[in-house]
Amino acid sequence: MSATFASATAVVTGMNDVVQKLLSSTSNFGLGDHWILILSALLIITATSIIYSNEFIKSFLVFIYACFLKPFTSRKVDHHNHQKNLEVFYKTQAKFYDTTREVLLKGRENALKLAFSHAKAQNNNGKKLTWVDIGGGTGLNIEKMDREVADLAQHFEAIYLVDLSTSLCEIAQQRIDRNGWKNVFVHCGDACDFELPHKEFDLITFSYSLSMIPLYHSAIDHAEKLLNPDTGIICSVDFGVQSKSTSIGRTNVLGGTVNRHVPWFFRTFWRAWFEFDKVFLDPSRREYLEYKFGTVKSVNCYNVALGSIPYYIWLGVNKQEDAQLMYRFNQLATESPYLAPIDPKKYQSGEITEKDSPVSKALEAAVSNAKKGLPYPSQFYQQQTWRVYYDELSTAYEMFNDEYIYAFTWEDPREDARILNLTSRDTVLAITSAGDNLLAYASLPDPPRRIHGVDLNPAQGHLVELKLASLTALSHEEMWKLFGEGKIENIYELLITKLAPHLSSNALQYWLSKGEKTFHPNGKGLYDTGFSRWALRSARYIFAITGLSSKVDQMCKAKTVSEQKKIWESSIRPVLYSTIIGKIFVGNPVFLWKALGVPANQASMMGNSVLQYIIDTLDPVIGNSLISSDNYFYYLCLKGHYSPYNCPDYLTTQGFAKLSSKTNSPLEGIRLHTDYLNNVLDRLSSKTISVAVIMDHMDWFDPNSEDVNNEIDALYGALCDGGRVLLRTAALKPWYIKNFEKRGFTCKPAGVRNSGTMIDRVNMYASTWVCTKIAKRSTDGRKMSTIELDKF
Repeated sequence: MSATFASATAVVTGMNDVVQKLLSSTSNFGLGDHWILILSALLIITATSIIYSNEFIKSFLVFIYACFLKPFTSRKVDHHNHQKNLEVFYKTQAKFYDTTREVLLKGRENALKLAFSHAKAQNNNGKKLTWVDIGGGTGLNIEKMDREVADLAQHFEAIYLVDLSTSLCEIAQQRIDRNGWKNVFVHCGDACDFELPHKEFDLITFSYSLSMIPLYHSAIDHAEKLLNPDTGIICSVDFGVQSKSTSIGRTNVLGGTVNRHVPWFFRTFWRAWFEFDKVFLDPSRREYLEYKFGTVKSVNCYNVALGSIPYYIWLGVNKQEDAQLMYRFNQLATESPYLAPIDPKKYQSGEITEKDSPVSKALEAAVSNAKKGLPYPSQFYQQQTWRVYYDELSTAYEMFNDEYIYAFTWEDPREDARILNLTSRDTVLAITSAGDNLLAYASLPDPPRRIHGVDLNPAQGHLVELKLASLTALSHEEMWKLFGEGKIENIYELLITKLAPHLSSNALQYWLSKGEKTFHPNGKGLYDTGFSRWALRSARYIFAITGLSSKVDQMCKAKTVSEQKKIWESSIRPVLYSTIIGKIFVGNPVFLWKALGVPANQASMMGNSVLQYIIDTLDPVIGNSLISSDNYFYYLCLKGHYSPYNCPDYLTTQGFAKLSSKTNSPLEGIRLHTDYLNNVLDRLSSKTISVAVIMDHMDWFDPNSEDVNNEIDALYGALCDGGRVLLRTAALKPWYIKNFEKRGFTCKPAGVRNSGTMIDRVNMYASTWVCTKIAKRSTDGRKMSTIELDKF
């Protein structure tokens, strides 16, 4: 009781000090004396009435007093003794520190999970890790690691907690003794110059400590010296108030900009508020981390429980010595497996220049950063090399509004494989879309040695990255829930603990911000997202208002094509093609563009009747392809999900087993480019692509524009002799075929959809073409005559 009374007396006495301070500063606050007295009286009465009855509330009163009221009292700062200043702040609240900070210091568990998963991925030799927690306070972070992330005895050789506050270190030592940890040690010392028995660490963490270290530059410099240069991970979770201006001149070292910009009000208010307690939310601390280390992951969040306090989680590695940097540099900077290896140090020193090697955008950015002493772009420090460098701040991406268009791929890869007969001798370039076709090529018995996916929309790349990471890190059951059903109950936890090491920082930011809404078990699921959701929603709406939903379900369960065709012709077809539905929806060009994403140039190639085009599409499918078991495209459109026996190859048991293999996985050959197709083609080494699959891409071109010729020329340059272009089109013979023929290609239809026939399971296009590169062509772009070719 005496201890409680002493605590109560201290709080009440402190509040009396606040009263006097407020009374002497009423002019500054703009309040009358009577309002200050009333407020003070309420505070004192509240404290004294409940402080004896509830230990939990008592701890919060001490916390509120120390953090929000005591700063207004007279408190001299010793500018020569930071340890003394800390003790003044922490001594009265050390025992209550963990209880009171749980609601304030958000993100610590997630930071530890991210840090540990990446440290283990970096140190994949099975050895135990060494860890130093700088500013570790009471040791709660270490207990959280042991309780929620990883067994300390099993995974760590040695753990050191470093803190300058003797009061907090005492609590930490008590925690160590209570838990019986034999490999955890407390060191009471300065973050800028402490010395420990271990000289290098696999993991270094700052958990809400960097914002309280006055000489943070020295602390970060000291941490850099201690970090294992090859495999070490450094992590900081802390308050932060970044703005758009902090990105200027630091392109692509940031690892994404999702939620990075903190609005002016929050930046100003919280920065001023915390500064009363000598907690500094200025952006320079995080910026210095991003300058000294290569950014592996960067996550920007808000503590909504306490008025949207901004905080971040950041992971980095040594920006020059990281063990996998050379491999990543070669894979990412060249954007092609055919260019000579590059030594980044020689570029930085000027020993070799851009003139000595083919230049990619990644190489240009890396050289520019190196000249300024900046880390390489964030993509260079990722565990996986799937995602090729792209300028995350480019205005070219703004048109997509941070949303992918296609949540699934509409082209039939079975026909691609039949037509192209792909083998490991091939290098394929294809439109990325939702990545299903890329994964289908990778699932072939003898898959291509390299598969390049190209899409200007960054979100399409994020979606494919999620699929690649899931194939690498998840079980087949988890993979099925994510992409078969499109729903899963623990997506955030999966992202933090399993998927993050295999995702780029940009993709991780994207899915942490959108994953819960996209995959929530009670939501509509993955396949009701993206622009393509409007087509699925429209189909369901039409069936609902016409009373056909039950018939559609029956058709999706049909065991034979004849049974399916009977349901279609007797119930669904007469309504779908009726005058009203046909004119308003199915045959309406406006509906076609808005819901299905068909551009005007392509719609003009469909002929005089859009309705007839749709009839020629659907009728043959119903009569020849069983939707319930062999046509996952229409099954998905009608049901909103796949079935285990009717799905893309990568979701099947066999496909998953092949792609998720830990050795020689075909996924290693996939590269995702976020750029215009022409730019990628121009920067790939000449004659390195054997097959280009460009879907219906060229239907979108304006016949009066030179763009189509420019793209054909780019394809010609990147394709090897005899290389092929596979394209689909809404026309029986598209207008641009003659452009191909004039510029060095022979063109043949691989499938033509005459009325009543089906050329693939989708049957959405009128024809499929293969354009083969002739070995030589004239300098003016004309197709060479036989006489001209004989001269070579």
